[in-house]
Amino acid sequence: MTVLKLFADVLQEHCTGKKNGALFVSVAEESENLIRFFFKDGNISAISYGPVKDKECLEILDCYNLGKAIYFDGMKAPLASAELPPTNAIISMIRKSGKQVQVEVR
Repeated sequence: MTVLKLFADVLQEHCTGKKNGALFVSVAEESENLIRFFFKDGNISAISYGPVKDKECLEILDCYNLGKAIYFDGMKAPLASAELPPTNAIISMIRKSGKQVQVEVR
C-alpha cells in the first residue's frame, strides 16, 4: 500500500535509523531524472537531480512537486559533498516547504 507522507519525516526516519543507502524520489512533472538523496550512517552525504548536485539541488527543490520515494539499502553514494549543510538543517528546510512523497508501506 502506498501512503502520502511529509518528505521531511521520511528523511528523518532514514537518519534516525542510521541508514546507509539511497532514497530516489520521482518528480511529478515529466522528468527523466530522479532526485537522489544518499545516506551514510544516517547522514545525508550527497544529493543530485540530473546534472545538478548538492547545495544547488536543495535550492531548486522547492520548484518541483515530488512523486514516489523508493529506498535502496546499501547503495553507495558518490563522494560526500563538502558543500552540503548538516543533515538536520536540510531536513528543517524541507520540513518548512511542506513537500510530501508517496512511500510504500508494508
